[in-house]
Amino acid sequence: MSLLRSHQTALESFQNRLTKSVSSVLKPPPKMNLPDWADEYRWLSKSSSAMAGPWVTANVEIARGPMMAVTEPGVRLITVMVSTQTLKTSLLENIIGYFVHLDPSPILLLQPKDEFAEAFSKERLVPMVKESAVLKGLMRDSKSRKSNDTIKYKTFPGGFLAIASAGSPTNLAMRAIRLVLEDEIDKYLATKEGDPILLAEERMATFIGTELAVRACSPTLIETSRIYKSYIEGDQRRPYIKCPHCGEWITLDFFKNVEWPKSAGGVHMPRQAELHCLECGTVITERQRMGIMTSKQAIRWRQTRPFRCCDLEQDPRVERQWDWDDERQVGYTKCKICGGHPVENTHASFTASKLYSPFTSVATLAEKFIAAKDDPESKQTFINTQLGWPFSQENMKNTTANVLLSRREFYNAEVPAGVTLLTAGIDVQAGGTANIGRFEVEVVGWGADDESWSIATHVIQGDPATKELWDELEQVLIKPYKHELGFDMHLMGACIDTGGYANHHAFEFCRARVGRNIWPIKGASDRGTWSTIWPEKERHDKFRTGYKPIIIGVSQAKEVVRGQLFQDKPGKNYCHFPVDRDPAWFDQLLAERIILEKVSGTVVRRWAKIPGRNNEALDCRVYALAALQGLRIVRRLNVTRMREEQERIAVCIKENPRAPTVTATAPQRSVRKSRRDY
Repeated sequence: MSLLRSHQTALESFQNRLTKSVSSVLKPPPKMNLPDWADEYRWLSKSSSAMAGPWVTANVEIARGPMMAVTEPGVRLITVMVSTQTLKTSLLENIIGYFVHLDPSPILLLQPKDEFAEAFSKERLVPMVKESAVLKGLMRDSKSRKSNDTIKYKTFPGGFLAIASAGSPTNLAMRAIRLVLEDEIDKYLATKEGDPILLAEERMATFIGTELAVRACSPTLIETSRIYKSYIEGDQRRPYIKCPHCGEWITLDFFKNVEWPKSAGGVHMPRQAELHCLECGTVITERQRMGIMTSKQAIRWRQTRPFRCCDLEQDPRVERQWDWDDERQVGYTKCKICGGHPVENTHASFTASKLYSPFTSVATLAEKFIAAKDDPESKQTFINTQLGWPFSQENMKNTTANVLLSRREFYNAEVPAGVTLLTAGIDVQAGGTANIGRFEVEVVGWGADDESWSIATHVIQGDPATKELWDELEQVLIKPYKHELGFDMHLMGACIDTGGYANHHAFEFCRARVGRNIWPIKGASDRGTWSTIWPEKERHDKFRTGYKPIIIGVSQAKEVVRGQLFQDKPGKNYCHFPVDRDPAWFDQLLAERIILEKVSGTVVRRWAKIPGRNNEALDCRVYALAALQGLRIVRRLNVTRMREEQERIAVCIKENPRAPTVTATAPQRSVRKSRRDY
């Protein structure tokens, strides 16, 4: 009898456990928005965040709007165009956690390259899962013996997460996906099958009505930026804050709301920068701003896309007509005539600058702007990464050959006093029937902050396939140049084009002189994203032998050169030219322009030669700049130390003018001794 009771008790216990298990499976997920889920379940890891512990949305209040849109009825596409280190990575992490826990689905996360995908998995996903208890029980560690998961493929009850590169068409077509997360979309390269964004989002076709795509990135150029185009296509939501003085709801614009004084001498004083309300003119202190940016629901996102309704063109930012939805935390545009909501919310798009970030100050932003404003490349970086807005090439200064010609100046010596080192760029030309070929050479002097002086140009006529012509080039490369401070200077490095005629001879020439930093180079075949000027990864065999060219980012180098030519005041990045330089040379320096063209459905930028112009001068300057970058990366160039040594030599010459001529060059190494550096 006791045995029977024991079996009955065990059976009842099993039935109870089974009932609870079935109930937990069949029980619908709790109705929560993403910010509430993150506040309750998300924990931050010390390895991936400076604020370890429980996630608090109010600590980064600017993130609430995009997070709310994830569960907003009707939204099928979210675009987040914001400044760096603001909200986008945390947004993607929270979305993954929410769907893994409450709404399991097939998820695809796209990164520009495979290494980005692996980094996200290791540095962001794994710490989030490890620290958040509700996720740790659902997504196993790929190192577990019981798991078949990998770094870029994670399974969980009811779905999976695939982390892939946008550059592989196979990654984009092999699975049906409900949730597509696309990170850093401006860095995606077009595939043979077309735009990777469209290919990825096509995977959601079987989830009609429940699909969601999220595009996130800081913008680049307004002409080609994918994220900007996507933002404009959406409902264009902007963040509004309530002025603590007049009570008006305002948006913050760095160029309109931020002001700072100048000294009596006209020097900018960005540390005294202040944020002003345009409605009442009162200063919003840094303490007040920080209080707003870290207070729950103190930021209101509102649709600002212009629309036409009741036969009238209306701009929400001018009309200021919205209906605020407290549950969804969004202001919907309202027609001032009929009161309708003409702008759909199917595509919710967001933009925000670091004025809304609690991790920076207004003064810091002003300092960064002052440092960047006179350099087009740096200014673009500031606008893209700090303001979260695309940069327009039309806003860049323009220059002409006549402008550069008018800036020619007299040098007091072959090499002016400001020059610290010399590099050269050599362009190899095959020539035609009347001209069998030539070398075009420019020697460039570099000073502090990349201020440059064109020292000399050489044209060596002949056939580049003959030893005699290379011997003549060698004489140009070993030629000493008299510095204004009294010593002789020699070239520290040079780059020789090997992308065309007689490249075998160029490789042989460079191999014997690699210890003198004479490098064979070839331009990268860039599609979309441009390569860095000099490869950051030191490929030892190529640098040591000299038989294979170093692939340099000529498109990026031309962009830098163009920015330097735009500088109109001596100093950082300014280009000096000697008084006797041939006017035709300046036409060659400006012989190319950027054009836009479609590649596999994606608009990309490309440098194109202006018809009827030669571009050898531009190529030589690009190669000389590449040599400078090579010295920095391969030789770990220390310009400050070189300058100090030159000044010491100059003092010695001044004290003892009858002493033998001193040559001021950086230490050069033999091939055998330099293997470690190549």
